[in-house]
Amino acid sequence: MRFAGWRKWQMVFRAAFSRRNRSAFIVCIAVLAISACSHQSTTAKPSTTTSAPPSGADALIISVEEVRRIANYEELTAHAHADLRHPPPGDLSAPGPCRAAGTSDLTFASGWLEFRSAGYSGVTDDIDPGGKALIDSVSQAVAIYPDEHAARNALDQLETSLSTCVAMHDPNYEFDVDKSDPTTLRITDEGWSHLYRAKNSVLISVGVLGIEPAERIANAVLEAISDRVK
Repeated sequence: MRFAGWRKWQMVFRAAFSRRNRSAFIVCIAVLAISACSHQSTTAKPSTTTSAPPSGADALIISVEEVRRIANYEELTAHAHADLRHPPPGDLSAPGPCRAAGTSDLTFASGWLEFRSAGYSGVTDDIDPGGKALIDSVSQAVAIYPDEHAARNALDQLETSLSTCVAMHDPNYEFDVDKSDPTTLRITDEGWSHLYRAKNSVLISVGVLGIEPAERIANAVLEAISDRVK
């Protein structure tokens, strides 16, 4: 993406930290606290149960601690708005096929059985021409399909959408698309890299924005997730 596209992506991330979202997050915390209190009693006994280890899509997500190490960026923080069980709608103002860029319902097509996403971000010292801090971020998402064929079909459909988007020459969506191998799709521009990979029955998405070297970090997170796919 050229500058216009970079700024458009920054607007998407800023929206995630809008007052409404912060308020919703505070309300959510309050609800959780109230719920926890309502289950306590004066005769409460310590729990003897242990939490089950993550499974399915949850087990594929890389923790914020590990991503901090990979990116060498201790300020990365996990954000609840990015912890999703369904793909988000993405940028609804984008030209049809361009909505597949990044992570959206169009990115993963249909037919998946499980979905999970996570996002970690921090604020840079860089200021854009509008005078606002740019948000550095690492995002990841996985979708599990019924079989390997379905996952590969989803990747092929994504490649078609992204190639069509590039051919439209929209100034907000100017990026390079290529395949480093038959199962890995890459879209990149300066300061931004997004990788997709189909492995077995899983389609993986990893994006890095504003943290350098973006492509190396994205590749490292992608490989870490891929290693967990059995």
